[in-house]
Amino acid sequence: MRLNEGTTLVNDRLVLRPYRRWHVPRYSEWMGDPALREATASERLTLDEEYEMQQSWRLDTDKLTFIVHLREPSAPSPTEDPAGFLLAHNDASRMIGDVNLFLHDASPPSSPSSPSPSSSSGPSPVPTRRAELEIMFPPSPLCPPRSGLALLTLQTFLSYASRALELPPRAFFARIGFDNEASLGLFAKLGFVEGKRVEVFREVELRWGGAGEEASGAWPWEKDLAWRYEEVADPRNEERD
Repeated sequence: MRLNEGTTLVNDRLVLRPYRRWHVPRYSEWMGDPALREATASERLTLDEEYEMQQSWRLDTDKLTFIVHLREPSAPSPTEDPAGFLLAHNDASRMIGDVNLFLHDASPPSSPSSPSPSSSSGPSPVPTRRAELEIMFPPSPLCPPRSGLALLTLQTFLSYASRALELPPRAFFARIGFDNEASLGLFAKLGFVEGKRVEVFREVELRWGGAGEEASGAWPWEKDLAWRYEEVADPRNEERD
């Protein structure tokens, strides 16, 4: 997405980089796993097709993607030496997953008592946007079960996306397969609740259930004084990225 093509997100354990060309070979390896494709409802693509997809996503205006890396402990400070910090994370060896968002337009429900746009002197209602979340963490010794890294990824991503896209928590949702217990549990920890079940696709739509947080537009973890992440300028290298 144009929005984040020059932005990297950093916290104490993770580095979320924009999806670049040098990520594609490793990503293509991941998608060779049939179980992973089934869990993400993805098709098997050739390497060339994956490169085309990466370029398409970079230019798209309704998708937001980051590739998740483990933070390198020996890297320079992202504040004091951002170029050196990014260079230390400039390969795929510490890739552990990805996190995505897909924007959908959804007109707010009309009320019989509400005037129609043609009869109102005011501006037409602006359609609300909903943001569909996806996260993928392939099995890896770098990211063992119950490491908390997937949870931290979503917290960082949601904090960034809600501000960058000016979306309230209630705009975010996820569609998860009935049998995907790990993802169902992950979103439940964040405060998402079941919105509806789609039996024909054997999936449940989870929506943000923390109504008490909506007035401030904040996520609950942002109230923790220790919570923070940094945004690092990450200009794209035309030859490499």
